[in-house]
Amino acid sequence: MKMNILIFVVFVCCVHARELPKFLQPFKCSTKKNVENCIVNNGNKAIPLVAEGIPDYKVPKMNPLLVPFAQLISTPTLGLNMTNVKIHNLGNMKLSHVKFNWQTNIFAFDLRCKSIKIEGEYSVNGKIMVLPMKGNGPFEIYLNDGMYNLTISGTISKRNGDKYFHIEETRMNYHFDNVKFQFNNLFDGNKQLGDEMNKFLNENWEPLLADFGPGISKTISSIIAGFMQVLLNQIPHSEIFLD
Repeated sequence: MKMNILIFVVFVCCVHARELPKFLQPFKCSTKKNVENCIVNNGNKAIPLVAEGIPDYKVPKMNPLLVPFAQLISTPTLGLNMTNVKIHNLGNMKLSHVKFNWQTNIFAFDLRCKSIKIEGEYSVNGKIMVLPMKGNGPFEIYLNDGMYNLTISGTISKRNGDKYFHIEETRMNYHFDNVKFQFNNLFDGNKQLGDEMNKFLNENWEPLLADFGPGISKTISSIIAGFMQVLLNQIPHSEIFLD
């Protein structure tokens, strides 16, 4: 599924290296001793703090995160666009495991979140599982008991003698215990047809993830990678780790 997303992410190219934000400095880890366990433990302390935003480093607030536009589904049979999107509870994500490969610069993160709420305005037209779906208005999507495996790969570059990490690719696999949909004002406000469609979506959420899932996971992985890159563009490797 093709998914285009516009996110307010500022890529900063600094002349001079910057230190890790002071409130994150106590969470530095050594690359020589239990680095992965350290990142899990300290990362879980840092996530809710970073979610409040770091204005001096151009990292916006993520509680909630505002996404101006997301093309969630674009196929010959169905188009679903979302605007003025708010994503809630990203700051409640918990790291459960990380795996770093320093030779290939591939880093994997396993995250969990009890519930992520996505709300905003939608516009949809087409068919989903042979049923027509048309309308526009407010929507809510709940991703319950989610597990997210985020893999990031990239390259190391040098600037003014310092090493910086540049993210080149992100991939995310996911699993949910349950997904809930609520699309209001379907079929020009026909309540009966709208209620039937929402019931159908919620009763068939697992097979529907083939349509909705890639766009949702791409949105979340792009957000996480985008914010990481904002910091990584400003902060060299030597300031992130103790050695």
